[in-house]
Amino acid sequence: MNKLPGNFEELARFRQGMYRIFGAAFLPPQPERLADLVAGGGVLESMGLPYLAFHQEWKPWRGALLDIDDATKIEVEYVRMFSTGVVGAVSPPTESFYTADPIRGEVGEVLADLARVYNELRLEPTGLVSDTLDHVSIELEIMSALCAREADARADDNDRRLEITLKSQVMFLEQHLGAWLPRFIERIAATDTIPFYATLGPAVASFVHHDMGVARFLVTGASHREPVR
Repeated sequence: MNKLPGNFEELARFRQGMYRIFGAAFLPPQPERLADLVAGGGVLESMGLPYLAFHQEWKPWRGALLDIDDATKIEVEYVRMFSTGVVGAVSPPTESFYTADPIRGEVGEVLADLARVYNELRLEPTGLVSDTLDHVSIELEIMSALCAREADARADDNDRRLEITLKSQVMFLEQHLGAWLPRFIERIAATDTIPFYATLGPAVASFVHHDMGVARFLVTGASHREPVR
């Protein structure tokens, strides 16, 4: 039965799931992964997604996901849209493409900064694109991990860890994911692509936009708590 998250811990788990499913959606679309996306989408809808503002953008992507009848078409389009090749990807899914000047050597600076951030957060990228530190899937997964860490801190009533984690979420959204995601999504929108990716762009953009507001609200509340004695 659909219902809104009942408390901040449930909200953190919901946000964790949203970032995770979008991170997986930007990975190579094997049949097993597509099946996991279908299942994960159902779980998120049962956690109250239909009642939230960004459901309007989520619903078309959910429909496109459920309508997939040939994973091969998705795989071919993924390569064209997001994988580098002789002529490069149509919509490169990496932060450095949108924020760094390769002639000035700024790509290395972006990657070095991300490596430093991941080390400070004690989070290590894993999976198929783990060697591409600025890949959109990695950055979405980092946010998923931070939301999981928030939920654990709330479950343990650890106010200090909670405040640190919420500040990390805001920092990462403002300085990294949120700083370049809109331009990435604009490139997808400007491309004639299949419904799965045409609707994925607005869905993830709307969620991250709204979640940045949520994270800023939460960190303000955490900062105003009475100190633990």
